[in-house]
Amino acid sequence: MENNFIRINFAESKIPIFKENKAKGFLTYGEDNAYPQMLINLYNSSPKHGAIVTQKAAYIAGDKTEVIGNNTEEIARANDYLANINAFEDFETLKNKVAQDLELFDGFALEIIWNKAKTSIAEMYHLPFQNLRVSLDGNFMYSEDWADRRAEMTKYFAWNPATRESKQVYYFKMYRAGCGEYPTAPYQSALKYIEIDTEIANFHLNSIKSGFSAQTLLQLFKGTPTPEEVRNTVKRFKDNFTGTDNAGSLIIQFNEPNETPSVINNLAPSDFDKLFMQLNQQVQQEILMSHRVTSPMLFGIKTEGQLGGRSELIEAYEAFQTSYIEPRQQQMDRALTSLFKYITPVKLVTKNKPPIGLDYQSLYTAQIITNEEARKELGLPLISNVQRSSLNDSINALSPLVANNVLSNMTVNEKRKLANLSPIPGGDVLESPVAVQMSSNKCSCSTSPFGWDDDKDLAVFAQFGEDASKFTAVPMQFGAGLQAAILQWLYSNKGITLDVLANNINKPVEEIQAEVDMMVEERLIRVVDGIIEVLPPGIKRLDDSNVSTEIVTRYTYQKAPGISGGRIIPTSRDFCKRLVALNRVYTREDIDQISTLVGYDAWKRRGGWMTIAGSSPAAHVPYCRHIWQPQLFRRNL
Repeated sequence: MENNFIRINFAESKIPIFKENKAKGFLTYGEDNAYPQMLINLYNSSPKHGAIVTQKAAYIAGDKTEVIGNNTEEIARANDYLANINAFEDFETLKNKVAQDLELFDGFALEIIWNKAKTSIAEMYHLPFQNLRVSLDGNFMYSEDWADRRAEMTKYFAWNPATRESKQVYYFKMYRAGCGEYPTAPYQSALKYIEIDTEIANFHLNSIKSGFSAQTLLQLFKGTPTPEEVRNTVKRFKDNFTGTDNAGSLIIQFNEPNETPSVINNLAPSDFDKLFMQLNQQVQQEILMSHRVTSPMLFGIKTEGQLGGRSELIEAYEAFQTSYIEPRQQQMDRALTSLFKYITPVKLVTKNKPPIGLDYQSLYTAQIITNEEARKELGLPLISNVQRSSLNDSINALSPLVANNVLSNMTVNEKRKLANLSPIPGGDVLESPVAVQMSSNKCSCSTSPFGWDDDKDLAVFAQFGEDASKFTAVPMQFGAGLQAAILQWLYSNKGITLDVLANNINKPVEEIQAEVDMMVEERLIRVVDGIIEVLPPGIKRLDDSNVSTEIVTRYTYQKAPGISGGRIIPTSRDFCKRLVALNRVYTREDIDQISTLVGYDAWKRRGGWMTIAGSSPAAHVPYCRHIWQPQLFRRNL
């Protein structure tokens, strides 16, 4: 009897062999130079493997890229470049492609284009990793289809910042023991099981389409037919009894008496369904292990013994982030940062999304986050600011005396809440004169013609500001500090308008305009089509002013211009003496919040009141001889 049986072997998943192709001048990626394409085919055909690679790539890409630099100029330049990494996409789009190649091939490639002057990288493009081959001279060959021997090949120079050819390839691969010029897949050990997963899907599809499989043997006792009769019989059988449309139909055969009927033999074992389930479970487990997946839930795969609760998901996510995602992210970030130093010297850090399904309500109940933070994460409106603003408006509408009485019956934390400040320990108890007393020299409320409680007000002032000893006043000539601030903003924010500049520096537009006109005359800057540019002398002036250290504006409690005497005189009220003794400097925000808590405008009233000299009867005004004096400071390191 003629042997009509054939044997089918599964493809083996050996470590790919890299051989020199001297005729073409490159190193083959696998024995048949098709290893990368084989990985792509498995990625597209295996449901489990494809889903894991896709999700891992998304985890690696992260949520966004944070830029860390030494100054605002470096950060602004890096962000501008990230928004236009090349002519077609931004950096996040490019990084998503890089992350997918990294998870599929364990490497990635970028085309680096230098500017004409060879002084900086102009653009970066993603190069499909499967299309690159290492040439025998240490550079790279690129082809869209390596299976087509007639396909055009392009040569690229290898990345070398010393030579800076117009087009170079930055080729990155993860280290793996035993590998040479090319990386191997991080899931190399499970390629057999990934292929089995693919064949399982093919098996089910073909079984459904045919209705029969190699598990069934149909015997016909009609003698040996001709080849034409065989083809006709097979065609009639397929047309009438296979496919999903013929499911459940009957097979009727007519035989002559004493004629041997056809026989259908089931070749499959009786427990084939159980064997198949065991195989599917083993395949799934091996694929998960090769991908270092600790919890299949993260990839939408449900397994026995896992409840899938929120806390279990969060713990699994954090464990996978720490053990797998973050180490690979860090290697990718270091590689990309090494390129960015030829654009601007910054550090790129991938920021991840928060853990899946955080229970913000429980976190708020446990007092881990605030009400506002919880509502923001849940996408709910922040009602607290509206309520607080309404209460502030109501208090401000009252007379100062009534408003002070209202505030005197509120706790410290209730007042701090009005100013958007977090509560302090012990602040939920109603204040008493003893609790807010700052020294033994208590101010006497009876001495105030306006009925103010200086002790309570001073307690609020003491909660804000910073110790003046932490700062050093900047000794600059008139206008130099403002010029330095304007130059810093112009240099770090190309195209900024005068209105925005004045708002950021907290100066009137007219004053800023006068300084700008002066700097134009001094050839520090120039204005071209409404855009202000900083010229080299302006950059030098900026460097000489030491603006690289932190220069800030703070307000101090000083004697008003035109007032005789020193900062403190013998007739100064205890309130002013004690406020000066605090030796603190304040931000504009500090004084605004103080105004909210004490119930009056601290900018106008400052310390309190004074008597007009020579007035009879004595006339009092609701402000003193001090003002809030702005001053430039450098923070001590």
